[in-house]
Amino acid sequence: MRGATPREETGRARGRGGAPLAGGALMLAAMALFSLMGGCAKAVLAEGLPLPLVMLARAIVTLLVLGPWLARHGVGLLETRRPWLHLGRGLAGVAAMGLSTLALSLIPLADALALNQARPLWLLVIAVLFLGERVGWRRPLAALIGFAGVLVVAFGEGAGAGMGLDAGTAAALGASIAGAAVGATVRRLAAVGEPPFRVVFLYGLISLVAWTPPSLALWQTPTGWQAVLLVAAGLLAIAGDFLASLALRRAEASLLAPVEFVQVPLGALIGLCAFDERPGWPLFAGAGLMMLSVAYIARREAQLASLRAAARRG
Repeated sequence: MRGATPREETGRARGRGGAPLAGGALMLAAMALFSLMGGCAKAVLAEGLPLPLVMLARAIVTLLVLGPWLARHGVGLLETRRPWLHLGRGLAGVAAMGLSTLALSLIPLADALALNQARPLWLLVIAVLFLGERVGWRRPLAALIGFAGVLVVAFGEGAGAGMGLDAGTAAALGASIAGAAVGATVRRLAAVGEPPFRVVFLYGLISLVAWTPPSLALWQTPTGWQAVLLVAAGLLAIAGDFLASLALRRAEASLLAPVEFVQVPLGALIGLCAFDERPGWPLFAGAGLMMLSVAYIARREAQLASLRAAARRG
């Protein structure tokens, strides 16, 4: 079993005619589930459950769901020659999930979701500074426009004090940077043929190890309602990942990138109904700039990948 590279996934999608409507619908459903997941996490934190226990529950649910597959196919599925790459992906994932969940407890749901969408912008920075990728002037310019949108969201409506950031906004930005590191390592793991099941299961194990000690130190037995929210958040995350993966098999990532920003209005709606949060125009203005930037960068990367593939064939 070998994980397909992004180029192979794109080729498969093109071979089936792209199926952009089906891919877009699946990604839309995935973003709806992720938004609900954020709402569940915010609600259980508002109930007073410590953050490490929320993260530990997420890891346990993931491992329990994937456990039967592992039992059926054997632990050989977990054997890898790239343990350090998996460790890096796991630690980045622990940081991303921890910071994003912390942000949910401190700032409005829609703001946290919007700032998390800056991942592709940070990924471009990581690709240039640490992976040695060469870029022209178009993608950096688009990224600057996207980062302008980040600033609008971060400092709009008095979110920041003076030129500083409040703790929730800083956590959300940190989560987007860690999320970009996750994206970079996942791309690398896919390129060297690591199967998705192995990547996800090993991340679950790393997350379990990372969050168990602080959870034991801060242990608080969840109430029945808190347990329901925890299980729901874990299942929504797994289902969302599955639908997003199916979407990427049916349509190009460049077409799906703007769809991810539907989390912003969905988060605003959930925040309004469940937490009486009332977002203003800076959220949607900043998210709009970010969406345009990310859409252009994704489309430009797809064009460059096609040109490189054509040059190799020629």
